[in-house]
Amino acid sequence: MLRPKQKRDLPCVAELRSDISLQHALMASPVQKPAGFDWLREAAAWVERREAKGLFRMVISPKDDAIGFIQICDIHLQSRFGWFGIALLRGERLRGVGGAALGAAEVVARNELGLFKLLLQVRSDNAQAIALYERAGWRLVGRLAAQYYDGRERHDVLIYEKVLVA
Repeated sequence: MLRPKQKRDLPCVAELRSDISLQHALMASPVQKPAGFDWLREAAAWVERREAKGLFRMVISPKDDAIGFIQICDIHLQSRFGWFGIALLRGERLRGVGGAALGAAEVVARNELGLFKLLLQVRSDNAQAIALYERAGWRLVGRLAAQYYDGRERHDVLIYEKVLVA
């Protein structure tokens, strides 16, 4: 379900990174790139930055094809928590993949990183993601009013936590 990135995974990352609506759903700050922009080079550099600052794993299909990624970043070493993120290709959503990847990421966070807790932020209008997190036992712990601006309007952001038990 999860594995380290391989060079052949970069087209998947590039597709996710170039999807402007997805980037807004993930609360990134995407900008339209010019025609001919090298998305593969950008994806490789972006993943390298993620790997240097935390954990980055590809979400894979049963055929070992990359279909998304998870990341755990801003890891607090003393208090043993980190911030979680997930992105899946459009065709892979709402098929149970997100829940399986989320569960696998929780195991990695606990067993490989020794984390006690994961946190995440999600736009309050992302009903599918919120349902996924709540089904997996994540607990809503806060709301940041008008936190994310997508270039047209402001969105509230919800903060969830999951205590990782052995």
